[in-house]
Amino acid sequence: MADDDLWFWLITLGVAILAGGVAALRSLKIARLLEDTPTSRIRSAAQGYVELAGNARLMPGTTNLAPLTQRPCVWWRYTISRRTESGSGKARRNRWTTVAAGTSSIAFLLDDDTGQCIVQPDGAEVIPTESTTWYGDTPWPAAANAKTMRLTGGRDYRYAEHRIYEHERVYALGDFRSTASAAEPDHQAAVVELLAMWKQDQPALLRRFDRDGDGRIDLDEWEAARATARQTVLASSTERAPRQNYHMLGRPDEGRLFLVAALPHGDLVSRYRRRALFAFLGFMAAVYALGWLLQATSG
Repeated sequence: MADDDLWFWLITLGVAILAGGVAALRSLKIARLLEDTPTSRIRSAAQGYVELAGNARLMPGTTNLAPLTQRPCVWWRYTISRRTESGSGKARRNRWTTVAAGTSSIAFLLDDDTGQCIVQPDGAEVIPTESTTWYGDTPWPAAANAKTMRLTGGRDYRYAEHRIYEHERVYALGDFRSTASAAEPDHQAAVVELLAMWKQDQPALLRRFDRDGDGRIDLDEWEAARATARQTVLASSTERAPRQNYHMLGRPDEGRLFLVAALPHGDLVSRYRRRALFAFLGFMAAVYALGWLLQATSG
């Protein structure tokens, strides 16, 4: 074997060993994380890294159409690839080169019957329920309607689209945060405003707080008025309707897994365990091939 070929195979097998080992460890780590993280309910979920499960819904007043098929959904991803040829004769090779791609960034709701959580999918590892692949001869699919998509004919371009539909069961793992619909009430400002209103009606203010009857409000009497105003404001704020809380799930910090999957929890764990197994088998095959190559060249 020529030295150039030897180094090519050494580097190729070395990369395969590294990639297979990393992929196997990562998939196994994710499977264990999914198994060890309990599913929280939105209404009672703790702030921070949580696991949720519920039905996907569109945000009120929003629509989301998959670009290639125009199907309504809550999330999509697409790629358009062009077939290119290299070499000639028996050495001719075909390969697909991506010429366009996109991923939905529109937020959607996750509803688990105890509450709703806004899912911001940017940066998530998404596993969809449905994928469609077809071919054509134009840079953009000429027929986006699923009923008229051509599955045969021109094959210069390959179109692939992945979708999650509304009302599908979705599993999500990410950073959970809750925010109130309005800021905390400014009690001090409300007290000042109430006192200013009372001062506009001096006779009523004197009747209420002029304890010694001298026709004026001294410091002690003014402090009593302030205390009464403060109690009035606090009582009014407790009688108001409770503020609505908004829950959001997004990408966690520190490189932790952000996952959105339209699969049952058990199927998801099995999926990552299979990935870990296949990656490990590839790792072992590359190790064996590298050992065989070193032994053949040294012998």
